[in-house]
Amino acid sequence: MSRKSMRRAASVVTATALIAGGLLAGSGAATAAGSSDPAGGGSSEAGVAQKPHAATKTASNISVTKRVVGDGTVAPGQKVTYRTTFTVPNGLDRYITRIKDVHPAGFQYVQGSATINAWHLIGGQKTESVTPELDVEGNYIRVANPGGWLISPTGAKTLTFEATYLVPSDARVGDALDSGLAFDVQFFQTSQGWDPMGVFATIRTPNLGEGVASGSAGLGLGSSDGEGGTTGSAGSAIIEDPAGFVADVISGVVANGS
Repeated sequence: MSRKSMRRAASVVTATALIAGGLLAGSGAATAAGSSDPAGGGSSEAGVAQKPHAATKTASNISVTKRVVGDGTVAPGQKVTYRTTFTVPNGLDRYITRIKDVHPAGFQYVQGSATINAWHLIGGQKTESVTPELDVEGNYIRVANPGGWLISPTGAKTLTFEATYLVPSDARVGDALDSGLAFDVQFFQTSQGWDPMGVFATIRTPNLGEGVASGSAGLGLGSSDGEGGTTGSAGSAIIEDPAGFVADVISGVVANGS
C-alpha cells in the first residue's frame, strides 16, 4: 500500500472512530441542551444553572423588554444576539433618541449585525441596518437618532434594536453573564436605564458542531463564518441524519486525502 493510501485509510478510520465512538453519542446531549423555559427559567443543560435571559422594565409610560435571542445559552467562541423592544402601552407618544446596549465584558460586537426596526412616516414599521458607536472599554455600543424613533400606542408603533456579539473563546462554562441598557427620551432631563438589567447569557458546553468546527471545514464539520464563530451546521446535520453525516464525513476525508 502506498504511503498516500495509508494516510487516507488512517484518516477514514480516525474519523469513523471519532464519530461512532463518542461524538454521535453527544448529539443526544446537544438535543437536550436546546430545551429551556422560554421565559428564562429552568436549565438548558445538566449542571448549568441558567438565570433569566429576558427582563421587562418600565420608565414613565415606556415598557422595555431586553432578551437574549434563543434559549439564553451560548458556547465559548460563538455568537449571541440581544433584542431590545420599546413600547408605549398607553399615554403619550415618546421619541427615543439614543440607545446604549451594555454587553458583558469581553464580548465583541459583530460588525454589520446591528439593526433597528422602527416606524416610518412612509413605509410604516421596517427594519434597517445601523452603525453603532463602539466603546470597548465601557462594554457598550450606542446608536442615536437626533429626531427620535417614535413609539406610540396608536397603531402599535414600536422600536426594536438588535445586535450580535462574539463570546470570548475562554468564557467559562456555567457562568451567567448579565447585561444592561440605557436610553434617552426626547424632553426627558436624564437618561433612563438599568445596568445590570438581569438579562443573562449563560455559558454552556459547546455542542458537537461547535466543538469540532474549528479547523475542520474540510471534513464537513462546520465552517468559520468570518467573525470567529461558526455556523454550527454540523450539529444540526448530525441530529437530523447521523448515518448520512458519518458517510459525508468519511467522503470528505477521502476527498481530502486523495
